[in-house]
Amino acid sequence: MQGLILAAGRGSRLGDKNGGTCKCLIEVGRKPLVEHQIEALARCGVGPVGMVVGYGADDVQEMVGIRAEYIRNPRWSVTNSLYSFWLARDWIQGDLVVLNCDVLFSPRIVERLLEVEGDALAYDSSSGERREEMSVKVVDGRLAEMSKTIPTEEVSGENVGILRLTDETVRLILAQAEKLIHAGRETDWLGSAVSEVARTRPIRAVDIHGLPWGEIDFPADLAKVRKTVWPAIRRAERSARAPFRIARMAALALVATLFTFASYRAWLAPQNETVWEESEAVTGAQAVRITDGKESRKWWLLWEAASATLSVEGPTKLRVNARPLFLDESVERAHFVLEVLIDGRKVGLYSLFQVPSDTWRYERWKVGKRDRLDVEIPTGTHVVTTTLAATDGSGCLLRFALLVGEL
Repeated sequence: MQGLILAAGRGSRLGDKNGGTCKCLIEVGRKPLVEHQIEALARCGVGPVGMVVGYGADDVQEMVGIRAEYIRNPRWSVTNSLYSFWLARDWIQGDLVVLNCDVLFSPRIVERLLEVEGDALAYDSSSGERREEMSVKVVDGRLAEMSKTIPTEEVSGENVGILRLTDETVRLILAQAEKLIHAGRETDWLGSAVSEVARTRPIRAVDIHGLPWGEIDFPADLAKVRKTVWPAIRRAERSARAPFRIARMAALALVATLFTFASYRAWLAPQNETVWEESEAVTGAQAVRITDGKESRKWWLLWEAASATLSVEGPTKLRVNARPLFLDESVERAHFVLEVLIDGRKVGLYSLFQVPSDTWRYERWKVGKRDRLDVEIPTGTHVVTTTLAATDGSGCLLRFALLVGEL
């Protein structure tokens, strides 16, 4: 099942809160909103992911990299989500999850939609009465209407901005979108076409009241998402994962040991006979600076399940330097597992243990001492992806270096 993120708009209602960046690149929980969305879709088995981009398209592609495919909307300033969806008509090849780029949501919402047989739309029965909200009218558990002009007494809730659609329904919505566009309604929301198709084809309305989510339209929405929605999602995810974390970490550690016994011997060997050059061409990870009070250094920040990607020309050797983060000051040792893929093929799981550094810090986090692993890169151009597969800490920092010769 494909995933489609509609991300062409500018988000002008946020004013200067986004610093002129695309709405989908606004940081929540120390990473861009779109990364949360892609990770949630991946967790639910939805992929590949496509993005319709417009304003700041180059910035989006630089941040997201190969984790998505891109459809450009060159007319983003004079069109709306209906037009963006229609532009993706050739990319869509079957069943689809489509979402707006300005929504932070619990992955459980997508899971709830996928549990429904056929077409489904997520709505929240606890909201939807404000003028700026996309409201829905639900009759007998099915979508009857979706717009911002439904009479208050008929509103069943607010559209979350996430739809699960079968291939047949996608084609009907695309046909309706084309009809509306040819009638001069390029500035319509996608909801116009969905609402029209729902008159003749059942779309199940799934009430997700109680699950954390938030749409970011105004500065107050952004503040709420950062202070309330994101912490609620984190708490729910940690609670759900707690029974499995210890077993998962142990299993990954065992596999990593089997994968990397020879690598550990290499790490212990003297490295003063080779010359390494830092690589800055990294996508998918946030660039941050850590400090020891006297100097600062650039590293790439990953949270659990996030990935950093770079293109490497072989043959050579890639060195991955890694440091764990310690949010809890009382933790004395962190265990984290890195997964490395070359061109999508797993080459190893690396189990690492480190203690806090006495000097280095990143904002309020302690930074662990450095560990490293070396990866052999074969001849040719290759895409190397490093993922923080698991951690009992708070995240990790990475730096990448390429072997360039001998001293």
